[in-house]
Parts: sequence; structure tokens; C-alpha cells
Amino acid sequence: MVTQMAYYTHQMHYHKGEPNPGLCSGRLSQQYQVNCFSCVEASRLNFLYFNQDRLRCETYQGISDAVVHGAATGRDVGIKKSLPASHIGGKRYMQQNYHDRMAIACAYGPPHKFTTFTCNPNWDEIEDALRFEPGQKASYRSDIVVRVFHMKLQEYLSDIKEGRIFGSVCAVAHSNEFQKRGLPHSHILVWQCDTGREPSAEDIDTYISVELPDPSMDPLGFSLVQEFMIHGPCGPFNPNSQCMKNGKCTKNYPKPFRIDTSFDPEGYPLYRRQDNRITVWKNGVQLDNRWVVPHNLAVPKKYQAHINVEA
Repeated sequence: MVTQMAYYTHQMHYHKGEPNPGLCSGRLSQQYQVNCFSCVEASRLNFLYFNQDRLRCETYQGISDAVVHGAATGRDVGIKKSLPASHIGGKRYMQQNYHDRMAIACAYGPPHKFTTFTCNPNWDEIEDALRFEPGQKASYRSDIVVRVFHMKLQEYLSDIKEGRIFGSVCAVAHSNEFQKRGLPHSHILVWQCDTGREPSAEDIDTYISVELPDPSMDPLGFSLVQEFMIHGPCGPFNPNSQCMKNGKCTKNYPKPFRIDTSFDPEGYPLYRRQDNRITVWKNGVQLDNRWVVPHNLAVPKKYQAHINVEA
């Protein structure tokens, strides 16, 4: 006996030397995977629907309150079925995660760093796996993309927790999402131990940069920032960019040059962006430090991806 999820997982797993229509049908493979997961989700919901007594749903707060307020027979409660916190995506699941994050904030204060880890479909691990079956693209094989992404993400989280990126860390929280074009990314909050509730400009300059490295001194860093950490171009250079709304960039690029890091009246950091005369070309447009996305240079060097870091 195997579970429904285990069966579908085995069917969609790559087997060397064996044809697999579920993985070789391009975008139809994604439709097949969605249909399979819909069957699994429907099966789980079906179990929860017919096993409410085994879940001890009568102890949930809403039903208990209704009985206390005079609904002794339970008629006013209705026949609503309750989902436990273990059901991913359910109301109690979301509330439980929310309260966990708020408990961390109550203990350690507001987070000090916010970083977004984005998948790169050109990672060597993904391209090597796609070579087994010629003609496939990363957009056709979400199973490979997600698997490699989670391996990289877990390593990135380990680097953060063990203090190799932001120094000593008290707590970490993250949430995974999917972009509209299908690539996964993770939003990560970091609580640092050696930083006060209001980080200083020196602390921000230690871990965050928004400047292009000197190509003569650091050619690798320069090429990585050029490839992954440049915004746009948008504005008059590309009025149809996704970040444009009402003729203005929603991310407020290009940013103004600044000699030193400072803070605006609301406490948001204004990163140091010196005019060092170093420029890059992107989509036929010459860009300078005003277009650089905040980052920690050591991270793109290791993970070869767009990884934004904010204070």
C-alpha cells in the first residue's frame, strides 16, 4: 500500500532509460502535475470532512464560544467543517504561522535584515539535469527547478543561521512564493544578535552594498552585479517595464547618488551610492550605481542568482 502522493511522485520521477510521458510533454506536464496535486488535495479534504470527530473539532474556540453564549443544541453553529492547523493553506495553518512570527518579534523586536532568495533557471544543476532529455526547458520541468531551488535555499538558510553572512543570528523566518512566470523565490527575515533595535549606518554598510565593484579589482563581483543585481532599465528607457505604473517606476529607480548611508524621517535606510564613474550596459542602456539593487556581494558570488538584501 502506498499513498496517493507517493504514487504520483513515483510516476513523475525520472527513471534512466525509461520513457516518461508525464515529464516529456512540455507545458502539458505541468497541467498533469497540477491535476495530480488537485486529486491529492481533494482526497485530504475528503478525509477531513468525514472524520471531524477524530479531529476533536468540538474543542475549537468558535464552537465553544457559541455553546457558552446559549447555543446549547449547537444549531446556531451550523454544519461548517473545520480544518486542522496541519492542513497547509488552511485558516488555522496561516494563523499559527502568523502567531509564531509575532512571538519572535515580541522576543527579539523588529527584524534587522530582509533578503529575497530567487531561483536561477540557468544553475548548472538544472541545466545538467535537463541534458538527459534533449529539447526540454527549465519552464517545462518544475520538479527539477523546485528541487534544486530548495537545496540551494536550505544551504543559504544554513549560512545565515551559522553566522557566515550576517554575523551572529538570533532568529530566522521565511516564506516561499512563486513568481508569475513560475520560478520560486523565498522572502527571509533575519534577527541579528549584535545589532540593536535601530541599526546604525556602519552596520548597514558592513552587510549591504548598492555599488558596482571595480572591474579591475573584482571582475567576478562586477560581472555578477551586472547580471543579477541591476534594476531595469525602466522609465524613459523602457516605458513598458513591469515596474512602471502611471509613467513612474514603482521601485523609485533610478536612486539619487549619496555620499554616506543615512535614514529618512520614517526610519528607512538611504544607502550609500557614490558616483564612482563605473557603469554597465544592459539592454543597450548605460547604467551606473543609481540602478544597483541592494545586495551582499558574497552571496551572489556563491549562489549565482538574484539575492536582494535590505535593512
